[in-house]
Amino acid sequence: MNPVFGKDYSSSYDLLYEEKDYDGECDLIEKIIKKYSKIPVHSILDLGCGTGNHSIRLAKRGYQVTGVDRSKEMLGIAKAKADQNKVTCTLLPSDIREFSRPEKYDAIIMMFAVLGYQQDNDDVLAVLETVSKHLKKGGVFICDLWYGPAVLAQKPGERVRVIENRDTKIIRVSSGLLDSFRHLVTVHFHLWTIKGERMVAETQEDHTMRFFFPQELSLFFKCSGLTIQRMGAFPDIGTDPGEETWNICTISLLRE
Repeated sequence: MNPVFGKDYSSSYDLLYEEKDYDGECDLIEKIIKKYSKIPVHSILDLGCGTGNHSIRLAKRGYQVTGVDRSKEMLGIAKAKADQNKVTCTLLPSDIREFSRPEKYDAIIMMFAVLGYQQDNDDVLAVLETVSKHLKKGGVFICDLWYGPAVLAQKPGERVRVIENRDTKIIRVSSGLLDSFRHLVTVHFHLWTIKGERMVAETQEDHTMRFFFPQELSLFFKCSGLTIQRMGAFPDIGTDPGEETWNICTISLLRE
């Protein structure tokens, strides 16, 4: 089994998620900043930035963006895209549990369920402490994650995705195994890349994701010096989450 976000999966990542509304999510980030931040926002720290789909767009909008990811393959793609788009943003390799810089940032984002990759309580707290350490007073922290009541109600299933781009076809089969006691879903990905009539790559990865419940989130954030201001459906943050809401968004500030 390959490591999470290995070379083959990373190279297919942007095609697999080409329909994701990154522009709309960046609009939402700016809307949240405008409503909740108590300070002007010029600098943004993007923890778990992946291939830079939020970082690059936000840099294009005039923010000073620093993106962090532990996958060198994903960061390499992000850097190539930033150069192609003639966008300046700082991209750093690091495990977000251990990331440490002297700078503090006006806003911090952690998008596409990055917090869910932290399986143990200590890992969750380590990442949230990274946030509290690098967030300016009055600045806002935004993240989306999997919502426990919806995961238990809907349960993970099997999905097949086929993406075609010119002469390349990618087939991805994903299936999820639920561990309700540990609040985890292990998603098994199997990818085939086909060019013309020939399969040129095949890879498999297991992504174990944690899902969260409101009261444990409140406690995690409080222990890390953060106060949740809003917990809403994602991307419709004005709607309260329910058993049909697989993804939610949390908006928080440093505790006074």
